[in-house]
Amino acid sequence: MTNEFKKSITEVLDILHHMDIKEQNKVPDRFKFFLENNKMIGYKPNIDHSKKLSDIELCPDTKNILGMMYYKYWCDDNQRIDFMNKIKANEIEYQKELREKYNPDDVFKKKA
Repeated sequence: MTNEFKKSITEVLDILHHMDIKEQNKVPDRFKFFLENNKMIGYKPNIDHSKKLSDIELCPDTKNILGMMYYKYWCDDNQRIDFMNKIKANEIEYQKELREKYNPDDVFKKKA
Protein backbone atom coordinates (compact mmCIF):
# COMPACT_ATOMS: atom_id res chain seq x y z
CA MET A 1 0.00 0.00 0.00
CA THR A 2 1.44 3.37 -0.99
CA ASN A 3 2.09 6.17 1.47
CA GLU A 4 -0.34 8.36 -0.51
CA PHE A 5 -3.11 5.81 0.01
CA LYS A 6 -2.25 5.51 3.70
CA LYS A 7 -2.47 9.30 3.93
CA SER A 8 -5.94 9.14 2.38
CA ILE A 9 -7.02 6.46 4.85
CA THR A 10 -5.83 8.70 7.69
CA GLU A 11 -7.87 11.60 6.30
CA VAL A 12 -10.94 9.34 6.05
CA LEU A 13 -10.50 8.29 9.68
CA ASP A 14 -10.20 11.91 10.76
CA ILE A 15 -13.41 12.79 8.91
CA LEU A 16 -15.16 9.70 10.28
CA HIS A 17 -14.18 10.58 13.86
CA HIS A 18 -15.76 14.03 13.43
CA MET A 19 -19.06 12.64 12.15
CA ASP A 20 -22.19 12.11 14.16
CA ILE A 21 -22.00 8.87 16.14
CA LYS A 22 -25.09 7.59 14.32
CA GLU A 23 -23.24 7.81 11.00
CA GLN A 24 -20.08 6.31 12.49
CA ASN A 25 -22.06 3.32 13.70
CA LYS A 26 -23.28 2.57 10.17
CA VAL A 27 -19.72 1.69 9.18
CA PRO A 28 -18.91 -1.93 10.01
CA ASP A 29 -16.29 -2.50 12.70
CA ARG A 30 -14.36 -4.72 10.31
CA PHE A 31 -13.95 -1.82 7.86
CA LYS A 32 -13.00 0.62 10.63
CA PHE A 33 -10.43 -1.95 11.82
CA PHE A 34 -9.02 -2.09 8.28
CA LEU A 35 -8.74 1.72 8.21
CA GLU A 36 -7.07 1.88 11.62
CA ASN A 37 -4.53 -0.79 10.66
CA ASN A 38 -3.62 0.88 7.37
CA LYS A 39 -3.44 4.55 8.30
CA MET A 40 -0.23 6.54 7.98
CA ILE A 41 1.47 6.59 11.36
CA GLY A 42 2.56 10.08 12.37
CA TYR A 43 0.43 11.90 9.80
CA LYS A 44 -2.00 14.43 11.25
CA PRO A 45 -4.54 15.65 8.67
CA ASN A 46 -5.12 19.39 8.63
CA ILE A 47 -8.85 19.32 7.91
CA ASP A 48 -11.09 22.25 8.81
CA HIS A 49 -14.17 20.44 10.10
CA SER A 50 -16.16 23.68 10.26
CA LYS A 51 -16.38 23.60 6.44
CA LYS A 52 -18.66 21.46 4.30
CA LEU A 53 -16.93 18.33 3.07
CA SER A 54 -17.34 19.48 -0.55
CA ASP A 55 -15.40 22.67 0.27
CA ILE A 56 -12.37 20.85 1.72
CA GLU A 57 -9.32 20.10 -0.41
CA LEU A 58 -8.85 16.33 -0.12
CA CYS A 59 -6.65 13.77 -1.83
CA PRO A 60 -8.38 12.02 -4.74
CA ASP A 61 -8.16 8.67 -2.95
CA THR A 62 -9.78 10.21 0.13
CA LYS A 63 -12.72 11.29 -2.02
CA ASN A 64 -12.91 7.83 -3.59
CA ILE A 65 -12.95 6.05 -0.22
CA LEU A 66 -15.58 8.44 1.13
CA GLY A 67 -17.67 7.93 -2.02
CA MET A 68 -17.53 4.17 -1.57
CA MET A 69 -18.46 4.54 2.10
CA TYR A 70 -21.36 6.83 1.21
CA TYR A 71 -22.66 4.32 -1.32
CA LYS A 72 -22.26 1.25 0.88
CA TYR A 73 -23.08 2.56 4.35
CA TRP A 74 -24.83 5.93 4.41
CA CYS A 75 -27.26 6.33 1.55
CA ASP A 76 -30.71 4.85 1.17
CA ASP A 77 -31.93 3.11 -1.98
CA ASN A 78 -33.04 6.32 -3.74
CA GLN A 79 -29.79 8.09 -2.92
CA ARG A 80 -27.87 5.03 -4.12
CA ILE A 81 -29.65 5.20 -7.49
CA ASP A 82 -28.97 8.94 -7.80
CA PHE A 83 -25.32 8.39 -6.86
CA MET A 84 -24.88 5.68 -9.50
CA ASN A 85 -26.56 7.87 -12.12
CA LYS A 86 -24.09 10.67 -11.33
CA ILE A 87 -21.17 8.26 -11.60
CA LYS A 88 -22.45 6.98 -14.96
CA ALA A 89 -22.97 10.53 -16.26
CA ASN A 90 -19.46 11.49 -15.16
CA GLU A 91 -17.99 8.44 -16.87
CA ILE A 92 -19.85 9.21 -20.11
CA GLU A 93 -18.55 12.79 -20.05
CA TYR A 94 -15.01 11.59 -19.28
CA GLN A 95 -15.10 9.09 -22.16
CA LYS A 96 -16.41 11.79 -24.49
CA GLU A 97 -13.51 14.06 -23.54
CA LEU A 98 -11.04 11.22 -24.12
CA ARG A 99 -12.53 10.49 -27.56
CA GLU A 100 -12.24 14.15 -28.52
CA LYS A 101 -8.69 14.40 -27.25
CA TYR A 102 -7.39 11.06 -28.56
CA ASN A 103 -9.69 10.33 -31.49
CA PRO A 104 -8.08 7.43 -33.38
CA ASP A 105 -9.42 8.81 -36.66
CA ASP A 106 -7.39 11.98 -36.14
CA VAL A 107 -4.14 10.44 -34.88
CA PHE A 108 -2.40 10.53 -38.25
CA LYS A 109 -3.88 13.80 -39.51
CA LYS A 110 -1.60 16.79 -39.65
CA LYS A 111 -2.61 19.65 -37.44
CA ALA A 112 -2.57 23.04 -39.14
